[in-house]
Amino acid sequence: MTMADLPWADVESLPPLNGDLQPVLDSVKSLQRAWESVVTANDTAFQEARRRSLRRHAIETGIIERLYDIDWGVTEALVAEGLTADAVARISDGAVTEDVLDVVRAQYDTLTFLAESARDGRDISISLIKQLHIALTKLQPTYTATAPTGQVFQATLHHGEWKQQPNHVRRPDGSLLEYAPPEQVASQMDRLVELYQQYDNKDPVVQASWLHHRFVRIHPFEDGNGRVARCLTLLILLKHNLAPLVVDRRERNRYLESLDRANEGDLRPLVRFFAELEIGALRSELERPVAGEHALAAGGGALAVLEASIGRLRELRSATGTSDRAEKICELANSAQDRVDSWLDDMKEKIGSLLQEGIDPDARVTRKSARPPSSEARYWRRQAIQAARSVDFFTNLHDGLWWSRLQVAAFEQKLRYLVFIQKVGSGETGVLTLTVYAEILGTDQNEEPSSVAEPVVKSSPTETVTWTWTDSPDAQWTSVTEVLDTTLASALAKFTSGLS
Repeated sequence: MTMADLPWADVESLPPLNGDLQPVLDSVKSLQRAWESVVTANDTAFQEARRRSLRRHAIETGIIERLYDIDWGVTEALVAEGLTADAVARISDGAVTEDVLDVVRAQYDTLTFLAESARDGRDISISLIKQLHIALTKLQPTYTATAPTGQVFQATLHHGEWKQQPNHVRRPDGSLLEYAPPEQVASQMDRLVELYQQYDNKDPVVQASWLHHRFVRIHPFEDGNGRVARCLTLLILLKHNLAPLVVDRRERNRYLESLDRANEGDLRPLVRFFAELEIGALRSELERPVAGEHALAAGGGALAVLEASIGRLRELRSATGTSDRAEKICELANSAQDRVDSWLDDMKEKIGSLLQEGIDPDARVTRKSARPPSSEARYWRRQAIQAARSVDFFTNLHDGLWWSRLQVAAFEQKLRYLVFIQKVGSGETGVLTLTVYAEILGTDQNEEPSSVAEPVVKSSPTETVTWTWTDSPDAQWTSVTEVLDTTLASALAKFTSGLS
C-alpha cells in the first residue's frame, strides 16, 4: 500500500523523547567514562585507533551513497594499513582504481580537518557546512539528475552552493518525499543552525540525531547531503569527547529505515541507531599496545622492541584500579554467561523438538560453555577474533574468554552457533562485549575448534552488547535477547536452506 506523499516542512524543534532510550544513552555515557579512564589523546595507540576509525568512515560514507564499491577484504586492508595502492594490490591486485582511492582520500582529509576543528572548538555554522561540502565533493564534477520529462542525465555539481532546482526522493512504499524548495533553503539552514545552538545542553547523541535528520530533510545541496550530514554528526560527537561513529554498508538499510521513521515524526529509532554505533566506536578505540611496533618502525632491534612492549604491558597492568576492574568484570561476565546459557537451553529444547518432529527424527541439539580459568576457555579463538574484527575491536584473550556453543545436527549438516563474551582492549579496561559467530560444517567433521567450516553469521556493529565493569547484566538483558534472537534466526535460516 502506497502511503501519502510527504511535502516539505519547516525545520521542527527537537521533539520530546520518551524514556525507552535512556538505557542505551546511559550505556554510551558509561562506556565513555571507561574509555576516558584508559585512553590518552596523545598516546600512540589511541592516535592510530582514531586514524583507523576515520579511514573506515571515509571508505564507508561513499559506499553508503553508491559512489563506488570496495570489497570488504580490501576495506579492512585500507583501514589497517592506510589508503594506499599497495594495500589494495596486496589484497585484490588493483581492483580499486586510483580515482576511487583519490575520492576516499579526499573524504579522509575532510574528516581529519573536522577532527582538528573539534579540537580547536569550532562549531557548526553555515560557512563550515559549505566548506565541508566543497572538501567532500571536490573530485566529483557531476551528479545524477532527473529532468521534468523523467530523463536522467549528468548535471554539473556546484560545490559549496545551495541547490537551484527542487529535489525529492521516492520512499520504499512508492510515496514521494519532498525536500525544501530552493528558495527556502537559506532561511531553513539559518533556522537549523539557530535551533542547534539552543540544544547544546542536550545529550550529544540526541542532538546529533536531530541535526542529522533535519539537515537531510532540507537537502540543501544538489548532491552530497548524506556525506555532509554524517560529517556534522561526527563534529558534534567529537566536540563532546566521543568517538567518530561509522555507518557501514551492513547497516545501510537500518540507517535509511531510521531516517524514514524520523520523517514520520519518530526520531527514537535514529537516536538508538546512533547510540549503538557510538558504543562500537568507543569500544574500537580501546586498542592494543603499539609500543613494540613503533620501536620496530624506528629501526629498533629485537631487544629494543621487546623492551618497549614489556614497558607498555607493565604500565597497563599497574594502572590504577586494574585489580578491582578485573575482579568486577569477571563477576559480570560469569553472570551474563549464566543468563545466556539459560536462554540457549530453552532454545535447545524448542529447536530440537521442531527438527525431530519436522524433518529428522535423529536431529540433535546440544549446548556447551566454558569460562576462565578453565583450559577450555581458550577454545574458539579464531572465531572469537573474527567476530571482534567484524565489529572493529581488539579482543583481549590473555585469560581466555567466556563462550557458549549451541550445536544443531540434522541430516548431513551441523550448525555451530557461538556466543562470546570477551574483554575489550589491552590490559584491564573494564569493558566486556558480547558477539556472535555461526558456522556450518558437515557431520563427518569433528567438533574440535580447529574444524574447517563455512561462516554464515558474524555480529554486525549493532548486533553486539557492551558492558562496563560498573554495569549490571540485567540492565542490558533486553538488548542481549534481541541480539541472540536476531542472529540465531539468521543462522537457522541459512542452516535449514541447506537441508532443503
